[in-house]
Amino acid sequence: MRNTRRIDPPPTRRTRATLAAVAALALVATAATVARAASVLDFDVWMRAIDKRSVEVQRNIDARKTDAAVADAQELARLYGLMETYFVDDGHFADAVEMSRSGRTLASAIPTALAAQDYDKASKAAVDLAHACNDCHDVHKPFQ
Repeated sequence: MRNTRRIDPPPTRRTRATLAAVAALALVATAATVARAASVLDFDVWMRAIDKRSVEVQRNIDARKTDAAVADAQELARLYGLMETYFVDDGHFADAVEMSRSGRTLASAIPTALAAQDYDKASKAAVDLAHACNDCHDVHKPFQ
């Protein structure tokens, strides 16, 4: 019997280009998956920070610690802005985007009320913010 060993021709430029394109697509798909996973983890960190800051801003308003309450409210507004971007970029339902915008608006109202020394208005905004946070959790919390 004769040994009929097949010898493949060397890859052409077109074959190499096709393999490179497939590898690049695989790399992009993997990177997108990793980036998405990081975003979900970031989102969870933001929610925990919002929970903590929501309690702190209420305590600081009640204690008339205006500077601390303003700092808490500004951080809450920043975090809600991040969540809004997350929901928009992720293609979530419009209500998730709107809840984030509403949270950012409520947080932003606190420093304005405190600047006018309207502690009742600041306190109401902080309490409304905490309630809005709970309402959103029922539907959009990523880790349950």
